[in-house]
Amino acid sequence: MNSTLTPQLRDELRQSFIQPGFSAEAEVQKLVSNGYDTATAKSLIVAEFRAYKNEKFKEVDRQNQSEEAKKVAPLIVLMISAIGPIFEVSSMIWYIIAIAVAGVTGYWAYRPKPIAGLVACIIIPFVFPLAYNFYFAGRTSYIKIEMVIPMLIAAAPAAIVYYIISKTVYANVEN
Repeated sequence: MNSTLTPQLRDELRQSFIQPGFSAEAEVQKLVSNGYDTATAKSLIVAEFRAYKNEKFKEVDRQNQSEEAKKVAPLIVLMISAIGPIFEVSSMIWYIIAIAVAGVTGYWAYRPKPIAGLVACIIIPFVFPLAYNFYFAGRTSYIKIEMVIPMLIAAAPAAIVYYIISKTVYANVEN
């Protein structure tokens, strides 16, 4: 008597799980006709269904975590990029650190397309100080909400570059 499923039977069983007319009894009979005991066949089907369900749950959980990271990463990068110009940091070390943190954040948040995320997130700390200085040059006062305008100016080229890289380099990658 067999006590484990062959890879072919495992694949067939997993394929039958997603079919609309799945019947556990029919699958038990199929395994019995392949030389399995009835009780063993039932336990193998239950075990395989649990394993399949756990794999699908982990896959969905990874996707949810990836989506959360994609929502948080731009905020982190924009905040790190804004610290230098807002607090009038003139040291190049700060900007190097900001670029490094932005690159790591982009790589981490956009794992399915890491190069696109890395390059796009590095662009923001490069462009934001320029956009900030250009927008607020010669002004002595401004409304706090106006800070959004240089952020959008910095985010626009990053979004364009991300889109271009993701469509060219990662044409066959989902998500």
